[in-house]
Amino acid sequence: MGSLWTEVGLLHQDQNLAPDAVAARSVVARLIADDEQVTRTDLVKATGLARSTIENHLSILLEYGLIEDAGPGPQGSRGRPAQAFRVSPSKGVVLVADVSSRTTRLAVTTLDKQVVSRGEIKMDVTVGPDQLLGEIASAFEAMLAEGGLGAQDVLVISVGLPGPVDAKLGMAVRPPLMPGWDGFGVCGYFARHFGCDVIVDNDVHLMALGEARSYRGEHLPLLMISIGTGVGGGFVSESGNLLHGADGAAADIGHSKVPDMKDLLCRCGSHGCLEAVASISAMAARVSAVRHDDVGEEQLFELLVRGDPATVSVVRESATVVGQVVADLVNFCNPARIVLGGAITQCTEDILAQVRSVVYQQAQPLATRNLSLVHSTLGNEAGLIGGMISGIEQVLSPRGIAYHTRPAGSTMQPLGL
Repeated sequence: MGSLWTEVGLLHQDQNLAPDAVAARSVVARLIADDEQVTRTDLVKATGLARSTIENHLSILLEYGLIEDAGPGPQGSRGRPAQAFRVSPSKGVVLVADVSSRTTRLAVTTLDKQVVSRGEIKMDVTVGPDQLLGEIASAFEAMLAEGGLGAQDVLVISVGLPGPVDAKLGMAVRPPLMPGWDGFGVCGYFARHFGCDVIVDNDVHLMALGEARSYRGEHLPLLMISIGTGVGGGFVSESGNLLHGADGAAADIGHSKVPDMKDLLCRCGSHGCLEAVASISAMAARVSAVRHDDVGEEQLFELLVRGDPATVSVVRESATVVGQVVADLVNFCNPARIVLGGAITQCTEDILAQVRSVVYQQAQPLATRNLSLVHSTLGNEAGLIGGMISGIEQVLSPRGIAYHTRPAGSTMQPLGL
C-alpha cells in the first residue's frame, strides 16, 4: 500500500527515535485499511511500536471516526478473540473521476472500498477543462444527493487525466490529446468547489496502481502498458510505490522514439513517437491506407475480430514496435509482471502474443526468466479502482490524517488551494 512497508521498516529501525506521531498514525490507519479485521496485537507485530503507543493512535483514529470497532477478531488458540478494527465506511466518501479522451467514468466510494454510486459522462476531452470539469462537478453533486450526501461528506477527490500530469501541482502539462488543458489547475478547481483535498494523476499511473493492488502485494514490480487513443505506461515498484519521477513523467512511453519511424508525425508535434505508430488512431489510419478505405476506430476493432488479414498485419507490426520499447524497459527496471490494457488488447490475442515474443527475444535473460506478460484483469475498471485506492491512501496519509484530525478552527487548507 503506497510506501507503507517502507514506513513500517523505518519504525523498526530505531525505537530510540520517536517517529512523528502523525506519520506513525498514518501507518496504523493504512494497516487497518489493508485488511478487513486488524487487532492491536497485529499492529504491534507489524510496526514494532509499544502497545501503549498503538493504543494512543487507535484512540485518536476512533475519536475522529477514521476507524471503528469491527467486533471480535479471529479466534486464537486460547482465550477470547481480540477486538478488531476496520476503516470506517461512514466517515465520508471518495469521489473518483477516470477521464479518457471521449468518456469520463465516475464513482462515489467509501473508505472501505465499497462503491456507493457510479456515473458516466460521454464528452470529448477536447471541449476543454471548464466545460468538462463543470459537467463532472454537476454529476458528482447529483450522485451525492441521490445518496443523501453533500459536499461536507467528501473526504477527497481523485482525478485521472489522459496525458502528462504534474501530480504535485495538480495539472496537466502540454497534453497532446487535451488542447486547452495545459497548466489548468484541476486540483484547485475541485478544491474550491467541494472544499476537500484533491489529487490529480495520469490515467495509466492509476491503472497500474489498480492492477497492482488487485494482486495484493504479489507480482511486483509491475509495469502497466495501455494502448488506446494514446499509448501510456505506469510502474509500481517492488515496495508498492507508484513511480512518478521528479515531475510526474515516469513511464510516459508514448513519446519514446522509434528509430525506424522517424518520418511519422505525432500529435505532440514531434516525429517518430511510439504513439504515432501504435495508438488506435494510428493503426486505423494505416489500415485505411492499405485497404483504400476510411476505417474508423470502431471498424478497426470489427475487422480485427473478423481476422481481416490487412488489419491483423498492421496490428501485429504495431505490437512489434511496442514490444521493442517494452523490452528496453524490462532491461532497465526488471518488472515481475507486465500488464497490457486497452480495449484493442481485449479483442485479440495478437498484441499480447507479439509483445511477449519480442520482449523475450530482445530483453536480457536475467530480466525475463521470471517475467510474466498478461492481459489486464480489471479492464475498464482499472482506472476507477486505482483512483479510488489513490484517494483512500491520500485520506490515510500523514497529510490526510493531520487534515482529518485537525482541531476545530484550524486554518489548514484543502490540498489544491
